[in-house]
Amino acid sequence: MASDRSPRRDFRVLTRRREGYENAVMVDVQLQVAQTGAMVWAQTFSDLDQAEAFQRELEADLHDLDDAGFRRKYGVPSST
Repeated sequence: MASDRSPRRDFRVLTRRREGYENAVMVDVQLQVAQTGAMVWAQTFSDLDQAEAFQRELEADLHDLDDAGFRRKYGVPSST
């Protein structure tokens, strides 16, 4: 059944830090297609703690949710 498929097979999380205005640090948490590296979406944070919490939740959901549940929660189209 397709919904039993783990999203870990199809997606990966990448976190990137970059400098913002006035020496602020911005953190991009990206969801990528594992096979191609194509970005599905990115969430940008100016708060490091929020970025880390979101990344942990996203990685846990990649492991714990089935494909359909993960796609629903994170707005990933079935065509991705």
